[in-house]
Amino acid sequence: MPTVHTRRRLPGRSVARGWDSVAFDIFSSVKVARTMHRSNIGISGTPPHGTPPRGQPAQSAAAHDLSGSSELYERARRVIPGGVTSISRAGGLPHPVYFERGEGPYLWDVDGNRYVDFVLGYGPLIFGHAPELIAQAVTRQVARGTMFGAQHRLEVEAAERIASVVPGAEQVILSGSGTEAAMIALRVARAVTGRPLILKFEGHYHGWSDSAFVSVAYRGASAGTAERPTSVSGTAGLPEGATAGVLVAPWNDVATLRALFAEHGKRIAAVIAEPLMVNGGVIPPVPGFLEELRRIASEHGSLLIFDEIITGFRLALGGAQEHYGVRADLAVFAKAIAGGVAMSAVTGPRAILEAVGEGRPAHHGTFNGNPLACAAAIATIGYLAEHRATVYPHLHGLMARLADGLRRAAPGLTVRHSGPVLHTSIGEPADARNARDRASGDPAAHARFVQGLLAGGVHTAPRGLWYVSTAHAEEHVDLAIVAAGEAMAALG
Repeated sequence: MPTVHTRRRLPGRSVARGWDSVAFDIFSSVKVARTMHRSNIGISGTPPHGTPPRGQPAQSAAAHDLSGSSELYERARRVIPGGVTSISRAGGLPHPVYFERGEGPYLWDVDGNRYVDFVLGYGPLIFGHAPELIAQAVTRQVARGTMFGAQHRLEVEAAERIASVVPGAEQVILSGSGTEAAMIALRVARAVTGRPLILKFEGHYHGWSDSAFVSVAYRGASAGTAERPTSVSGTAGLPEGATAGVLVAPWNDVATLRALFAEHGKRIAAVIAEPLMVNGGVIPPVPGFLEELRRIASEHGSLLIFDEIITGFRLALGGAQEHYGVRADLAVFAKAIAGGVAMSAVTGPRAILEAVGEGRPAHHGTFNGNPLACAAAIATIGYLAEHRATVYPHLHGLMARLADGLRRAAPGLTVRHSGPVLHTSIGEPADARNARDRASGDPAAHARFVQGLLAGGVHTAPRGLWYVSTAHAEEHVDLAIVAAGEAMAALG
């Protein structure tokens, strides 16, 4: 069996128990975990470069030294706009933290602080940081060549692996990022249907291309009515008319969806959706909604595209299509597909994707199907397929434990979770059905909460998304639960 990480687990622990049977364990195991932090004993074993683990989480905000990060941030601002290479990383307090290495569930910053990481690269690191499985696959390929600019065996094998586990995947398009994959999926839909319009849901994110970066959050008065949201540009700099080809519907509202199709159905090429609304706050589909979405799209001859950038290979091996039992015409994948190496894919039936082979919609890309990404994807999907019976119960069980623990330890925190993804906020309703239900949230207060977590040795994202990996164990989750209680208490 391939090794993902060499790590020590506390004996006799199950991730499937409810709160009543684990409440005592949480606080006792946190004592163990904090002792490990303070004595620099790494639960995940030897770091990637063979040096002993170092650094420890600060025990208070006052003792939390980020001077090295502060210095790097000032240097970065002189040569990088905003000091960060993706605007989504700019919201950390007191400033972005700069990291130098990671292993398993841990990150070390440039000041030597060690954190349990629940960001995990915003989702790709399904095995945690620097897993041996991926390191070996990529290292072997580096010695053989990093780029060919031509076809190679690994791209065939990677596509075969993807097609073998994704429902309905007869053919696979490979590219480099989630934005690229969503862009080509929408282009394919317009090409094969001959129709101009795309329907998306308010609060769903499908990358930052001109045709997709629309109504990615609720924008107040400019967003129109709840029944008929307006297509709102997600950024300055889009060309005039960029939003004209995009219709927007509220999530979980079948009546409005039917009304939009009744009015525009003959011109709608595709409806694209995150089958689980992760980017917009982890809001699941209400029972029956995905089935109705499938039925309505089919009735009108429109394609259904599932954006599984996050849910793919994480919610289940076959993604949301497997988890919910609803099949899309096209599905878009990235993040966990290659265990942390940049890669994306579009899957679907030959009857649709053959249009790309015919050259009708153009699909280009220097790094499409590059050998390093393909080697990582083959290793990732191979491992997940071989160990699906243990990997997915582990991920789901850990996140259920984290969700239950956060609700008990930090009652002022709103926690929504579905399977192995979780979202925290302050001031939002727990039973949100769509993006507008989140308007009562207090992002500034949540950013301060995240800053408190950081001081307690827990790394999370200001936007509130939490992920776990196969390298995480109960003691890591329990440490986060106690840190969350302390961080919320400090907010007053």
